[in-house]
Amino acid sequence: MKEESKTTVAPECGDLNELVPLFMAAPVDRRAAAFAALRGEDVRKADDRPGSLRLFKMGEAVSLTGLSRTTLWRAIRDGRVKAVEVRRGSFRVPENELRKLVAVS
Repeated sequence: MKEESKTTVAPECGDLNELVPLFMAAPVDRRAAAFAALRGEDVRKADDRPGSLRLFKMGEAVSLTGLSRTTLWRAIRDGRVKAVEVRRGSFRVPENELRKLVAVS
């Protein structure tokens, strides 16, 4: 007896008959993102993508942004800017964090 081959959907994806109405009810931009993901394209927002790996010393960060050292430290303390401690007491600020800070200021 010949077995029929059935197209199956991964268990975590659910039944296709349930997904199609959800897909059609989604906003157009979300559907476009879903199609892009199916094509294998990167659908993350620009803010989610890895940026420059460049790290700036605190003095460099202050010079580049025009902010005071105190303002930069406050932003780090308040969680608005992420800093990397490269060794005890020595911090660096990633370029993408500086860009976000300057865009908000």
